[in-house]
Amino acid sequence: MGDINPPAQPIAEPQESTSLWGAKFAPRGLLRDGLIIASLILADMKPSWLIAGLAVFILGALLHFWSKGCLVRNQVVTQVGPYRLVRHPFYLANFIIDLGICLLSGSPWVTALYLPAFLLTYIPVIRREESYLRSQHGPAYDAYAREVPMLIPWKIGRLFGPLDSTWNNIRRENEIPRLMRILAVPCYILAADMILHHDLLGRFSLPVLLGAVAAAVFFNVGSIVVRKAWRIRATEIFSLDA
Repeated sequence: MGDINPPAQPIAEPQESTSLWGAKFAPRGLLRDGLIIASLILADMKPSWLIAGLAVFILGALLHFWSKGCLVRNQVVTQVGPYRLVRHPFYLANFIIDLGICLLSGSPWVTALYLPAFLLTYIPVIRREESYLRSQHGPAYDAYAREVPMLIPWKIGRLFGPLDSTWNNIRRENEIPRLMRILAVPCYILAADMILHHDLLGRFSLPVLLGAVAAAVFFNVGSIVVRKAWRIRATEIFSLDA
């Protein structure tokens, strides 16, 4: 959890690992990249897996969006929105998103390999983060940790309550561009599946392939445009208030 930026400040970069599609490298980003690459290579979409995968994927994307919309960095221990359920809802959301990608791939091998890789990647990150949060918030975080589980939401009744998400948080965390970027992933997998397992001269194969590619391009270009527009707008506001 990092600082809340005053309204006059430019939007800060979200403090989470970027991937091969971005500029920096970190274990979480590399895990997502490896999963996407494996899913593209082994893509073999099945109708039942496709439906389940999309449902799980969308659930994870919505949870991540909600989590970032509620996050307050460093100033307080965030305990609203999905933070009522688990201490690290956006890591849980990442797991759900990635599980959706596993299902979309149609490969049980991808799913089987991802589960231990997630634990090996995320548990050390979570432990380091919690050590930092305890150093920043002391007894307040200890009390929160005793009451709220780390990743598995077993007090489901806490789901019912105010959303507590704000547009300022969503903008500051660059969550719209991130959401658009991740929405391109099912399009990539669908395109790979069409190339690997379908006759592109068939009646529907080529239109589906072209539609998937067009959607992926739309989401990625849209992500770049929105991010740049937000930065320009934030810089203009900062200049006016300076």
